[in-house]
Order: sequence, then structure tokens, then C-alpha cells
Amino acid sequence: MKKIVAFILLFNFIFCNISVSFAQGFEIEGQKYPSYGSIFLNEDKYESFNRKIFSLNLKMNKILGKKIHILWTSLFPNFIIDSMNRVYSNIEYPKRLVSSLLQRDMDAVKNETKRFLINTTLGAAGIIDVAYKIFHLEMYNEDMEQALAKCKMKCGSYLVLPFISSTTSRDLFGRLFDFALNPTTYVASPIAAAVKMGLLINRTAYIQPMLKMVESNFIDPYDIARKFFGVEKYIKLSNYDRKKVLENTKNDDFDELELVDNKKNEKVLQVKGSVKNSENIVVNDYVNKELYADVFLNDYNSQDPVLDSMRTALFDVKNKNKSIWHEVSIWNRSFNKKIKTAEVEILKNRPKYRIRYVLQKDKMSPLVILFPSVGEGVENNHSNILAKFFYDEGYSVLIIGSHFQWEFLKSIEKGYKIGLIKDDIKYISILVNNSINYLSKKYDRVFLERTALGTSLGAYAVLFLANEQYQVGANNIDKFIAICPPFELTYAIEQIDKIIASWKNYPDDFKEKVAITVAKVMRAYTEAKEEGKPFEKLPFSGFEGKLISAFVFHQKLCDLTYATEKENNPNFNSKEFYNLIYNSNFRDYMNKYILVNRSYEDLKALSSLNSISEYLINSNNYKIFHSLDDYLIDKNQLLMLRNYCDNKLILFSNGAHLGFLYRDEFIEELKKEIRLAKQ
Repeated sequence: MKKIVAFILLFNFIFCNISVSFAQGFEIEGQKYPSYGSIFLNEDKYESFNRKIFSLNLKMNKILGKKIHILWTSLFPNFIIDSMNRVYSNIEYPKRLVSSLLQRDMDAVKNETKRFLINTTLGAAGIIDVAYKIFHLEMYNEDMEQALAKCKMKCGSYLVLPFISSTTSRDLFGRLFDFALNPTTYVASPIAAAVKMGLLINRTAYIQPMLKMVESNFIDPYDIARKFFGVEKYIKLSNYDRKKVLENTKNDDFDELELVDNKKNEKVLQVKGSVKNSENIVVNDYVNKELYADVFLNDYNSQDPVLDSMRTALFDVKNKNKSIWHEVSIWNRSFNKKIKTAEVEILKNRPKYRIRYVLQKDKMSPLVILFPSVGEGVENNHSNILAKFFYDEGYSVLIIGSHFQWEFLKSIEKGYKIGLIKDDIKYISILVNNSINYLSKKYDRVFLERTALGTSLGAYAVLFLANEQYQVGANNIDKFIAICPPFELTYAIEQIDKIIASWKNYPDDFKEKVAITVAKVMRAYTEAKEEGKPFEKLPFSGFEGKLISAFVFHQKLCDLTYATEKENNPNFNSKEFYNLIYNSNFRDYMNKYILVNRSYEDLKALSSLNSISEYLINSNNYKIFHSLDDYLIDKNQLLMLRNYCDNKLILFSNGAHLGFLYRDEFIEELKKEIRLAKQ
């Protein structure tokens, strides 16, 4: 369970009107995106029943489960909880032994027997995992379901049962055998029963952060739970959770994905003449304008554009979550626990919108408003990191979610379709203004100095918010910081859609390749956490990087489209929806919802930074950070941006899209800007 939590958390940073018949997986002709739920599990025959029980389980967790876990984790610090889990895992040795024997896996038999003997003796009954720490023997997490699968028992249909949650018929039989092979089953006394209940609560405490994250970030937690249950089971059955097995697998890379139009991306070093904006007005005459890096990243060791962008997952702040207590414990005093949640109204008679914030004791402290990347909610990891960064510099912090996200859609005008920034900005501005007013009134604050910072699509929104303030006056924000904004939204969409479609380059053994990729993500997160330092380079092939990025981008599109369809269709059917979304990409979304009464060329003009060139040229209250190799902006667009912004644009030599955030060079540049904003 902890590994699944790791997988979701790690890549929670990174972001058509077609009628089809139901079919499993990615085998539909012309499929634009694979159905992972169908690939790793059978057809969801009991979906209606499963969804009802899943909803019941979530409610029961809120009513009872969460409170029990808060109490338990407040009684025992993390090291005791972890020690108890290790002891219980050691007791479960018979389950792993019998499963390994039935699978005729003698390597696992020897490994688990050695681990049991070492940890029982030298590790004080398993309190300390000496077998791993000293002898480097990792636990092979075998169970009886794996043995049943080896004996050719079919998986059976996906089921959600009260308290058990995700399972299948084979999984249920396996659990019964596991129960029979557990030595504690045969210790019958009130004390033993209490101990076993405590151990169960102890082992499930880690589910609370995952449930909070899933419910906060995904509109359909049932679909996410089913996907990850299927892939987790396949990884275990294939032994990809073992380091030795995983190291012997290989996801062959394919030729680097052509993310850009070569004609548009010819290297532009010198341009002569005049550059005109969308209204055909000459904005600047210049000669021999060059693209160059303002900041060079030494020893960046670039991999490929998508993998370099994924390095944004390495961005972190020291001691952000450091605590000896579990995240849900009442004693946990990490920075994340300081961040509060509230709800503000964007429009009357519409659901209120969640915001998060952390305030300085000084009532005159400056305020920063954080805008995250495409599709991210208020619980996103990057905003938490940036919040700590600004808080340490003396700022109060307001966190809002992406405007291209389902929670935002539910709080604005019913029937509205998100996607055209010139219209979206009206609601973004109302949200910012109402949020600042809420904090000012509730805490008797005066935010005289205000800064807005956004990443990716959030940066794009920040620049249009700045333009609105420039044109009509609003929000009274003093400084705008944009990190990797797309120059032309339609161009960025085309590049993302190419990533989404990249899975088709490997139609053979696709299921296997997906499982290996997810297993490598889990392994990378675990090793980075154990070693206490991030990777200098991500341990993935180009194919794996594109697979991960495609999942993140498409899931965000899926969530927003789900909310849009459900909002406007009283007879919404989730199965029909997913049949539709697996044949849809971002261009299809635009075609269906935005390009109703306008052409694609109109959208290009309206969504380009060309449309706010007057602001970019004439204002000095902003700073843009970009990289020379960002795949969501081509060289000509970058040159145009340099012409508009001049020294208000800082270009990094590497990093693609947001992949330079973790570097000290960027952090130093950002510190300069936020300290200037305070003056």
C-alpha cells in the first residue's frame, strides 16, 4: 500500500465527440489512449454495485476509520508504528514460505527463510530489519493469491466489498489461505484479539494520506482505485516488486518522440526585420536578436525533453514534512500541517471553492498567490513546496488550484466550458479577489504587498491575470512570476497530444511494459527516500517517461471532461463516458467544447501571448522563467517572447518544461525576485 501511495504522490506534479462500442483495453481500432482498468482486470461486470460499496467505504472511513487512525498514530510515533509493522511481517513468514513452495520458487524460499532467521534472532523478533540493512536481503512479498495464480486459477471479476475494498474472487480465496497460515490466527484470547486489532489498525494507517490525496485530486476515486489495484496485482504476480527481477527487465526505448514541427523549430539565432503582434501592429524593430541562456546549468546531464521535464519531481524543500509523528497524528507539527483549508464563493448559488493558506504572525506580511500546473488541485505537491519556500522568506501564502480542473468548474457558472483564457480569466480574477477578501476579513489582515506565481498553465493564467490588471485594474497585485508558460496554448496542446499518443509506438507486450514502468517508479521513490537524496538523473527510458507523462496529462483531461459531462447531462453514464474519453485527447476537448462558434485559427490568436504583447512590452512588474529546450514552446515563439520581455525573461540552458526547478541556480534566481518584490 505504501508503494502505491508513493507512485501516486510522485507524479501528482508532473499534467470529442466520438461514439464507440465497449471493448477491453487498447484494442479498439483508432484508440487514442489505453484503458488501464480493462488491461489489468476483467470487464467491470458489477460496476454499479461496486461503486455503491466504494462510496459506502469512503463514508465509513470519514465517520470512523479516520478517527481511529488519528487516535492510533497520536499514541505511537512513526518508528514504533514501523517497528510493529516489521514484527507482524516477520510473523507472516509461513504465508510467504508456503506460497513460494507452491510456486516452486526456491530463490524466494531461501531468501525468506534467511530473512526470518536473521530478523528473529539478530533483529529482535523483527523489530529491526537486520536482514535488509546489513545483509541486503529484501522481503519478497509473496502471498497465497500468487500461488493460486501460479496454479492457473483465473482472476475473476473485480469486486468492492465492505471494509475489504478492492478485490477479486482469486484474491478473496488467497486472503482466506493467508489467514489460515498466520500463526496469530490460532491464539485465542481477548488480549490476543486486541493486539491483532491494533496491528491491523497499525498496518492500515498509511491509507489515510492516500485517501485524502485521491479524494482531493481525482473526481472519480473509484476509477483510480480500480486502475491501481489492477496494476499493483500484476506487478506482484510478475515479481516486478523484486529488485533483482526488475533489474533484469528492459523496456526498450523507441526513437525520440518528434514533439515539434521541424519547420517551426529551426534553430533561430538571428532574425532581421520587425515582429508584429496578432493585431498586425509593429511592437519592436530589432536586428540580430539572439536566443541565449541567461543561466547555464552545469552538469545537467540531459536525457530527453520529457524525462528532463519529469525532474520537476525532484524539486523539494528541506524539512517540509519532517516529523517523528505520522501525517494524521495530532502531534505532527510539520509545515504541511500548518496549511489550513477554507471555502470561498466564486458565484452565488454555486458550490464553494476550496483554498489553502498559511499566514505569518505579522499581520502586515506580504502575500503570495500560487497557481499550479494544468489540472492540479489545491493539494498539489509543488504548491506545498513553494508555500514552504515563500513562508521561510516571510510571506503569507494563498494556494488555489488550476483553473483547468474539475473543482474550479463546479464552482463557476453552470454550463460553462473551461478552455478559452480570455473568458476563464474573469472567474480566476473573482476567485483571487474573493480569497484575499476572505483572509483579510477573517484574520484582520492588510496585504499591502502581493505577488502571484504560477507554473506551466498556472504561469499562463498569471500573465493573463497581469494583463487584465494592466487593462482594467483589479486585485492590486504588485509582482507576477511565471515559470514555463506556454506561448501559444494550441501549440502546447499539440505537443501534449503527441505524448498521449506515444504508447502506440509499442503495441506489443504493452501490458508488460506498463507494469515494468510502474514498478520502476515505485522502486525509484523507495530508494530515493531510503538513501535520503534525489536522483541526479531519472532511472527511466524515454518510453517510460512518455508513458508516465501521458498518464498524468490524460488523467487530468479525463477528470475535467467527467465533471463537464456530469454537469450538463442528467443521465450521465460512467461506462459510456470512459468509452468516450479513451478515444479523446486535448484537441478533441477543444473541438467539442470551445470551438463551437469559432475556428481553430481564432483559438490560436485568442490564446497566444501575442494577444497580451502590449502588457509584456510596456510593464516591468513581472518575471518569466523558461528554458531553451522546453518542448511546449518552439524556438520562434521563444524568440518572440524574448523580444517582448527582454531582460524580464530568464532563460535556462536546460530543463525542458519545469525540469530546472530543483536546481540551485533556479532557486537563487527565484530568491532574488521574491526579495525584490518585498522591497
